[in-house]
Amino acid sequence: MRRSALLAAAAVVAARAVSAHGNITSPPARLPGPAMLAACGQTAVNTVLGDGTIALEEVKASSALCKVDLCRGAVFEDNINRVQLFTPGQVVVVTVALPIPHEGPANVSIVQTATNKIVGDMLLVFDTYADEKLAELPANNTAFGVTLPSGKAGQAVAEACPTAGSCVLQWWWLGTDAKQTYESCIDFGYRTMPYVDHYNQPDLALRSSL
Repeated sequence: MRRSALLAAAAVVAARAVSAHGNITSPPARLPGPAMLAACGQTAVNTVLGDGTIALEEVKASSALCKVDLCRGAVFEDNINRVQLFTPGQVVVVTVALPIPHEGPANVSIVQTATNKIVGDMLLVFDTYADEKLAELPANNTAFGVTLPSGKAGQAVAEACPTAGSCVLQWWWLGTDAKQTYESCIDFGYRTMPYVDHYNQPDLALRSSL
């Protein structure tokens, strides 16, 4: 019986070893918490806590309330103290962990959380990303700058994302052969939009005059 259990565990480890893995390490990205637990269930939360680079396809939600295809189920309410304040035109330096690469497309975009739709154009696009056939991944696969919209495009973001939590800066990657999808999300406020600091001052809107 013990031998069977060990063999089964070894099979799980081997299966995971051929899977791609990745997530944002900086700026602070959304993490699981009590609100995700309520929406997605303990199994989903445990899966993400057990491996912060896990694919969406491996996160098993307990109800339709869990939006696994949006930030891998992580929600704003659990991440209020991780909100970043960005400025239109700012170059946000993003670092990513890719412990197990698999080639495929990737992008960084602003996504409206109510609709799970990209606002405007993708900000950064990789036609080919995390190619495991390379002896070494390009430096810009794990550290890159993302220029945020300004001008009319920035105003469109401000209108689509009126408060922190209404949009995220999302890193998305598809391992084509592995058939696995990865997402990490950064909550943010724009200096051109009303910014509600829920964490420090729940009832105060910090506006662009700051």
